[in-house]
Amino acid sequence: MNILIVDDHSGYLESLKSIVTYAFEDAKNLEITKSQNCENAIQIIKQHVAINKTFDLAIIDYIMPPYNEEEINNGGDLCTYLKKVMPTCKTVINTGILEDFTLFEIDQKVKPDTLTLKSDLSVEDYIKVMQEIMQGKKFKSPYVTERINEIWKHKTFTQEQNRKIVELLALGYKIKEIANALSLSEVAIQKRIVKIKETLEIKDCNTSILREAKRRGYV
Repeated sequence: MNILIVDDHSGYLESLKSIVTYAFEDAKNLEITKSQNCENAIQIIKQHVAINKTFDLAIIDYIMPPYNEEEINNGGDLCTYLKKVMPTCKTVINTGILEDFTLFEIDQKVKPDTLTLKSDLSVEDYIKVMQEIMQGKKFKSPYVTERINEIWKHKTFTQEQNRKIVELLALGYKIKEIANALSLSEVAIQKRIVKIKETLEIKDCNTSILREAKRRGYV
């Protein structure tokens, strides 16, 4: 059984190694490969592809130093790449991120077999989840499930462009700049902002969108 663990925090990396070693102590020829950044992880994956050797399980941190040459900006991109070249590999994304929009993006676009916050599971629970993943089950940790369900409750934010508008407002973009960034007209952006305000139950200026979105934990 071949396992890849990618995390830029060496202490947590070693903890994960101990957990998976215990979880799969009965597995024959257990081999654990560690990496601390996206560039090194890509190189490892390519080396394995070259010799037709597949990872059975990959546990990947979401926030890591990017690998610009391959346009791998985070663990989500790395997971997507891995699934493309090794489609049978089970994938886990760990993250310390709490923002709802990011969790929703990972769930909808990357679609890992498991998505969990680093602080959301006990060691015993994590061991059980790892074992169940290899049996074909999917899993989201309790907090992740709660926050993704919160997005689905407000259909406005299931639309990627609406999430992007809030994120760009958070970066200080003006309406014209948002329109250019999203290849939409300024009128279309204004209409979406009206809908966003209705969803957030606010009636005044656009700065209130950001304040309310942050209060709710969306961004």
